[in-house]
Amino acid sequence: MRTTTYILSCITAVLLLAACKKAEELKYQEDPRVYFTKYVTNPDSIIYSFAVQPNDVTTTTVPLTFRIMGTAVNRDRVINLQVDDSSTAKLGYHFTLGKLVIPAGQYQAEVPVTIYRKPGLKDSLLNAYFTVKESADFKPGYDDYASSLNKKTRLQYKITVNDYLLKPTSWECCIAGYLGAYSATKFRFVILVTGKTSWDSGLDRTPGIMNFVTTTAKNALRDYEAANGPMLDENGQVITFP
Repeated sequence: MRTTTYILSCITAVLLLAACKKAEELKYQEDPRVYFTKYVTNPDSIIYSFAVQPNDVTTTTVPLTFRIMGTAVNRDRVINLQVDDSSTAKLGYHFTLGKLVIPAGQYQAEVPVTIYRKPGLKDSLLNAYFTVKESADFKPGYDDYASSLNKKTRLQYKITVNDYLLKPTSWECCIAGYLGAYSATKFRFVILVTGKTSWDSGLDRTPGIMNFVTTTAKNALRDYEAANGPMLDENGQVITFP
């Protein structure tokens, strides 16, 4: 009888330990967290220039994409996003943030950032640095680097904005073969005649797209030269395409 009682006590203890462990695991799994979803082409930042837009365009919207750790719930949950003090772009003047929530039943959300075309952007490049902080609904999620391309963790993001032309970072490696040597005048002309404003994503430089851009630019330059003679860039060099 004593042996049976001992065995039953041991079984009960094991079951209690297993139940406690399961409860702890469930508690950990349901610990809600949130982090930035990174893109392959823009792993930790985005650069936007109003210079590629007509003068009457005064605002633009870019998304910040968040994803949760844990399960979706039946209510909206608030994200606490800090605009770091090191930011030179000012919240409420250079940009505003949309509703910082993960909607009910959702695992991911895009929060729109509205950027305003201010006079100072003509000669300044401004940065807005964002960091995910703890809120009543979420703790910060992954704090690692999503890939070797990242310079910031998945709790950080940067938006850079200006109103003057910047040479695309992919010009020498990927665009020069289609458009030739870079100049600001050539770049502005290509944007004007093609309407193309996005350049640094691999999806923006597929052979089909770039062949269209090159053909359109060449035809437009031919028409310009027929009416005005050679087009000169800011350095006095004749603009040509390969």
